[in-house]
Amino acid sequence: KIADKVADAGFYAVVPDFFNGEPYDPNNPDRPKDAWMKDHSPVKGFEDAKLMIDALKSKGFSSIGAAGFCWGAKAVVELTKAELIQAAVILHPSYVTVADIKSVKLPIAILGAELDHLASP
Repeated sequence: KIADKVADAGFYAVVPDFFNGEPYDPNNPDRPKDAWMKDHSPVKGFEDAKLMIDALKSKGFSSIGAAGFCWGAKAVVELTKAELIQAAVILHPSYVTVADIKSVKLPIAILGAELDHLASP
């Protein structure tokens, strides 16, 4: 729904499936979080995002922003550190460290909930 709003505002919006049809399910005892993360790490998300950015640039897009929720926040922060996008927003940023934020080289908005126990201040 958020991507739809971005598109309605006149921007080209893409929503990639970095999980390849296998979102994390905390109720799946056959696929605990640690096992799932081995196949779906934010680092892999960053690598996949680089391919998507290359594809967008090949279509003529010159300014690219990225938004990442939870797991995706780490991948977006990595994109800022590599200066592959022009602006970023992260929401409920999981796996993002203070060192990551200190390495950000681009405009970034950090939208965290007041009482978010998974994302440290």
